[in-house]
Amino acid sequence: MAKAKASQAAADSKQGQPGAIEGIPQPKFDWAGRSNQWGTRVKPGKHGLRLGDLNVGIYGEIPEHWPDQTRNPRGAIARKGVPPVGYSIRDKAGLWADSAADLYEEAIQRRWAPATDVPWETIKPLNEGLERAICQVCTELCQYANGDIEAISSWQHQMSYGYHEVKQFLATASFDGARQYEAFRKRALCNGGGLGLEGPGKVNRMILESRGGWSEAVTYLFLLRGTFTMTMLRYLERAAYNDAERFLYRHTLQDKARHLTYGLEHLQYAIAHQEDMALIMQQLMFIGDRVFAREMRDNVLREALAVIFAGGIEKAGSEGMAVYREMMTDFMETYLGHCSWLGVKRNLEMMPQLLTQYVTRA
Repeated sequence: MAKAKASQAAADSKQGQPGAIEGIPQPKFDWAGRSNQWGTRVKPGKHGLRLGDLNVGIYGEIPEHWPDQTRNPRGAIARKGVPPVGYSIRDKAGLWADSAADLYEEAIQRRWAPATDVPWETIKPLNEGLERAICQVCTELCQYANGDIEAISSWQHQMSYGYHEVKQFLATASFDGARQYEAFRKRALCNGGGLGLEGPGKVNRMILESRGGWSEAVTYLFLLRGTFTMTMLRYLERAAYNDAERFLYRHTLQDKARHLTYGLEHLQYAIAHQEDMALIMQQLMFIGDRVFAREMRDNVLREALAVIFAGGIEKAGSEGMAVYREMMTDFMETYLGHCSWLGVKRNLEMMPQLLTQYVTRA
């Protein structure tokens, strides 16, 4: 024992410190005590410790431009020599919405699991025409969800970490798309039906090929497509044939409402902080309306919705199409209302007649 202690003491002496391990440098602790703002203390509120609660002191300073090109968290000390990532969105006006942190919290708290939360056992056999129509609509909703996932993820990695609240919220929005894809695919396959015909995909392609910036993608993804999808989901919920479908439509509608809230608030911020942004949006919508109208000329989704609204093929051409026209009128009123709220002027004479035929107000 004495010989072993002597050997260890000799080794320690060589290293210069008691208990030192050969080959590992002695700690310097030169990183300790380095902080842009030490002593920060945040406390949970009645809703817990939320993301927005962390924005205190320098940690809540959100600059109009974020020059750092690394993954350095906002408020941390930058390390010299870290290779740049190459973010293309480094201006606050290019992505910001004040509600992003709250929307992130809401998304986390309202998450749902299609495998266990949806009451699938309430689905009973339907007449073939009705089942085919529901499966067709679910097929197209799966495509919409695919577009959400790809569009959001393709832009998210281009956003700098100075605006992490937006990046975190968009991560939940991308997951929402994955969950919606799962849920509507399950509905199409669980009642003796199956997936239907692929949709035209014109709007998806327009969204995915947006190159003018994230705000352009938001205009098409959330303002145009999102408003239409939410309107359709409301009408589908009204026409649901079981509790499982009601659950799916209602909870997807909640997800989409968060996305639209972010989209509208971001576009409002972009218009307020970027010169001529309202005029740019007019031009974007001029293009987007035409692409959307071309997609809506396809009869498949229209007829499938009419069958669902009528309860079968027999009355789809009369009762079902009447509800479809009501849905499209509701969509156009909501869509134009959002544009008006944003301060983006719309000239109905410049919009496709396929859309303006559903406008009832002057």
